Amino acid sequence: MRFLQAKPISDNLIFIGDEKTSMYLLKGERYLIIGGGMSYVVPAVEEQLDRFNVDRSRIMGILILHSHFDHITAVPYFKQAYPWLEIMASAGTKKVLGIGKAVKNIADLDQATRQQFGVDNQFRGISLKFKPPEITKVLNDGDTIDLGGGVPVSILETPGHSKCSIAAYAPGFQYLFPSDGVPLPILKEGKLMLMANDNIVLYLKSLERMAALEVKAVCCEHGGAFYGEEAASFLRHGLELTRKKYDFYRQAMQSGADAGVLARDELAQIAKDREYSLTPDEVLRGVFTRMITSAAG
Repeated sequence: MRFLQAKPISDNLIFIGDEKTSMYLLKGERYLIIGGGMSYVVPAVEEQLDRFNVDRSRIMGILILHSHFDHITAVPYFKQAYPWLEIMASAGTKKVLGIGKAVKNIADLDQATRQQFGVDNQFRGISLKFKPPEITKVLNDGDTIDLGGGVPVSILETPGHSKCSIAAYAPGFQYLFPSDGVPLPILKEGKLMLMANDNIVLYLKSLERMAALEVKAVCCEHGGAFYGEEAASFLRHGLELTRKKYDFYRQAMQSGADAGVLARDELAQIAKDREYSLTPDEVLRGVFTRMITSAAG
């Protein structure tokens, strides 16, 4: 089963946000928002929390899984609206949020997306303009977030999409939150979009690690969630695609191919197949070029 709209997935898991920017509320005795989202979904998320009768006082924090603009820009609003929230992320994400140029880029891209969707610059009297949130808890590989009620959340370092990427896994429920560490289910006809932005070799290793887990749900931050038998098959499909792409690009680069030309071809194919895009084409071209270059080792 695939979830593409905000709704409860199980008694302990709610999909919030939308298909383009997917976030999740995981419930123990305390609740955790997983995924930092984008500011344009804030009004929708607040309405969804009302609709699903979520007690805000039980939400203990937000877990940011990496620092890209489309995974972090709803956080400042929620921190202002609910000041007790703990903001959790990797050391790499905390480092990025201390770099002025990176913060400006995040803010500019988020504002452009907010304008694209016709969302105002504030909601309920709180600004939606991005200012870097303070990371109150730095998480490393093997760390655990305890939500009480027998709901631990394990942290896995999963570099490859970005240097700062982490994933979360709730072993009691077998729920995996991979962020963009898996190929994204945002293309037509069930095709997946590989986004090994930083290093495809590390991306593949991280994906192999996640694919070895027992999963009942795979909760992506773009393209919704897969539940039941479809969760494991989605991971297998993503792993097969990544291995195939890695072998193709590695062999092409060893044969003297031009990474820029290969990236242009990749972008052209994606443009035909994608359902939507939150990332400008010039940014995607750079992503694909880095991904292809990294395949050469």
